Amino acid sequence: MVIDFGCGTGILGFFALQAGARHIYAIEETTIIEYAKKLAVANDFADRISFLHKSGKEVTEQDIPEKVDIILSEPISNLLVEGDLWSSLQYLKRFLKPNGVIVPESGTLFVVPVKGPTGPFLDSERFIGAVNVYGVNFNGLPRRVFYESELKPDAWLSNPQPLLEYHLLRDTLTDSVQNTVSCPILQAGKLFGVELYFEVHLFEDILLGSREQEGYANWAPLFAPSADQPQMCPGDQLCITVKSVLQNPWRQIWSFAFEHHSKRLSPDDAWWTSETAIPTLMPGVLVHQKELVRLKNDFYYYYTCDRPLELEFISFFQKNLNCREICTEIAQSDKYEMTYEAIQKELVEFIHKLLSLSLISLPVPPERLKITRFQSDINIP
Repeated sequence: MVIDFGCGTGILGFFALQAGARHIYAIEETTIIEYAKKLAVANDFADRISFLHKSGKEVTEQDIPEKVDIILSEPISNLLVEGDLWSSLQYLKRFLKPNGVIVPESGTLFVVPVKGPTGPFLDSERFIGAVNVYGVNFNGLPRRVFYESELKPDAWLSNPQPLLEYHLLRDTLTDSVQNTVSCPILQAGKLFGVELYFEVHLFEDILLGSREQEGYANWAPLFAPSADQPQMCPGDQLCITVKSVLQNPWRQIWSFAFEHHSKRLSPDDAWWTSETAIPTLMPGVLVHQKELVRLKNDFYYYYTCDRPLELEFISFFQKNLNCREICTEIAQSDKYEMTYEAIQKELVEFIHKLLSLSLISLPVPPERLKITRFQSDINIP
């Protein structure tokens, strides 16, 4: 005995009958159920299917007078949860035998902060959240919609983090999302937004993922643009709090609250004079004349020094000196006719440039990181 919840055209129930199911209870609240009935007749399944034209939460024991072995459903959207289907599945568990099975078994929604492409978007309709399109600045446009993502993993600023994890049989299913994840930033770049994608275990080791769709794709990873676009540096922390509110059975509002813990401290921060404020070149950085170059994952990070003072800073970075020692030595040399404070300001600005290019390491303790907060509200189109 099988429940096909949200049966649509009835295809999952038809497959179950082909596999040997004795009877199907097909639940569908939209008018597409009329087509499912016609297809059932055309395929000689009609005598083994009971069609229930109602929502899952309206089903009663009179509709399904016996316990079932399996609940089949496809309650999956690009954001894993869709409308009120998950809470409806929770309601339908009452009709499941003690050793019954729900397919799919479990699902995980992942979130990962991403940096934007280096050039303008060429598809203004698909990516209206772009910074510019053919030279037209779109920064003033409200960034309130999800877009299908075509970004590659090399745009990820951190490793993906599980935002929502559901075991459909074991957990209490709800239609809302509220969770906070912490993303250690691994590469430099401006935060452009977040990418969300899911992985679903259908049964045993059968996996379905929105990033692994080939050919015809029913699902896709989604991109949500950020209202602010701060510079991220390796070693930063980005905390992302995600909430979704169900406005009606088919509409959700998602909000993303960001808390950025940044190494980009202001020049007058007292930490710059501490013993531990030691800037060092990242492993693999090559210094050639005026160039700093680093190759990582087939991508070059580089910086060209345009002033003698920057070259002098680099020479000190290779001596394991802290910022106070660097500024003191340069000030005492009288080579630049600059005060200690002016040199420190130049040094901090130079360090910020190199941090944004993943060319330098800076051991800022977590409690001294600069915290900024911003939020984006996203609608499902």
